[in-house]
Amino acid sequence: MTLSTGKRRFHFKNVLPKDPALQRFGDWPSDTLGFYSGFREWLKASGYSDSALNIYGSAARTAIGFLQKPYWTIHPDTDIARAKEYIAQRKGLRPSSRQGHFKGIDKLADYIRLRFHRPKKEKQIRWQANIGSLSPALQEDIREFLRFCQHAWKAEHRHERICEKLYSLARPLRWMTQHRSLKDVTGLTPQVWVAYLDERIRTGIHPSTTNLELAALKHFVHFLQDNERAVCERFLRVDYLDDGHNLPKDVPLDGLRKLQTAVQAESVSSNAGMSRLGRMDLAWFLLMLHCGLRSGEIRNLKMKDIEWDARRLRIEQSKGLKDRQIYLTEAVLGALRAYLAVRGPAEALPENVFIFRHAALSRTYCFQRMKTYGLRCGVKAAPHQLRHSCATLLLNAGAPALSLQMILGHKQIDTTLGYARLYDGTLAADYYSAMNKIEQQLALPEDRIKEPPRIGELIALADALRSGSLNPAQTEIVRALREGLGLLENVKVQEMNTSIPTH
Repeated sequence: MTLSTGKRRFHFKNVLPKDPALQRFGDWPSDTLGFYSGFREWLKASGYSDSALNIYGSAARTAIGFLQKPYWTIHPDTDIARAKEYIAQRKGLRPSSRQGHFKGIDKLADYIRLRFHRPKKEKQIRWQANIGSLSPALQEDIREFLRFCQHAWKAEHRHERICEKLYSLARPLRWMTQHRSLKDVTGLTPQVWVAYLDERIRTGIHPSTTNLELAALKHFVHFLQDNERAVCERFLRVDYLDDGHNLPKDVPLDGLRKLQTAVQAESVSSNAGMSRLGRMDLAWFLLMLHCGLRSGEIRNLKMKDIEWDARRLRIEQSKGLKDRQIYLTEAVLGALRAYLAVRGPAEALPENVFIFRHAALSRTYCFQRMKTYGLRCGVKAAPHQLRHSCATLLLNAGAPALSLQMILGHKQIDTTLGYARLYDGTLAADYYSAMNKIEQQLALPEDRIKEPPRIGELIALADALRSGSLNPAQTEIVRALREGLGLLENVKVQEMNTSIPTH
């Protein structure tokens, strides 16, 4: 009872549902009430707003009240589908509210799967939509090819990879079937490909897209050829278009500092939801910058992969199904601990380290968050550039190229060197150091006593260092060194002038 109105405070347990088919909240068994409370706490721990909690909570109450089953017997597929059908037929709901209820019921299904360790419903591949218009022979060849490709993909990524490869194959083959009457793989010739390519270019498609399609088709034809099928070998010699594609460059040190400052500011926000996101973003940001992880490795990182005592990560079956170990800096360990403190209850979350809305990060999450931070601090950068920055910084700090290759997980050393660049100052220092040794080796016996470097050479080296990417402390040291060398050079000139006899 309230003193101002003399009535009981509002609570939905006292509200009679409009539909008698729904069980009133106040009549629920105590264990069901506890389950519902746990569902709301699960949502709240992931940073959902109060409005989202109210909408999703209302949807869950409707679903549970409609099903009227013990919560541990609710099936996350069949029973939840029945509840969604009931919501779809319910009158008086605006379209936006109906969609909000659908999302809330889907969240309830996710909570049931996680709490009772039930597998997610397997996603269906849209075979008919992609290759239904192709000849039966081509359809069977594509299915057999994708079954073969699955051996190179981790189980949790297979559906995604199949869809990517299927789409890259199906689009050109559908066009060729419609416009060139393609029946089987023997009809896949350079002339047919060029006709398709001309059409794609006329529609403004970037060459990188057509190159992906050509790579998929070549892989498909090679597979059939290896299985002793007749193919047009001239098609396998078709060249890719020059798409002007360059690997992303590293982010300058000043830009890295600005980005890290923006992420750290988010991690200490007074808003609990924003602070949680900021702590998570800071952890993966430092993992990419300090350890050179790929964004895909960030998304797939599991709790069991962190070896706290050894201060390292195990990256298992990454790109090309290669394994490697990554060592962790104190800054990375601190950021990981700060995030895990607010990550949420482990028993109700997937085993992935980084979780957003109760699920592993999407493929675009890191990119979108980097874009947000970049707009705040005026730095345009993509997540993969942090990996390039890691390679560049380690190389310029003296890390051997072979060690860097192992850290980044590259098969070829050329790939590693393509990821990193030498700063001008590092290059100048390496050049003068090497040339000093070469001059000693080339000198005649009577000239082997090498004079110390001339002041002019030291000044040139200092100028080269200043043109590189240094932090403020290093810049100040080089500036002071340059001024000191300049003063020393002036003193030497004055001494020489005073030593010249006058007549």
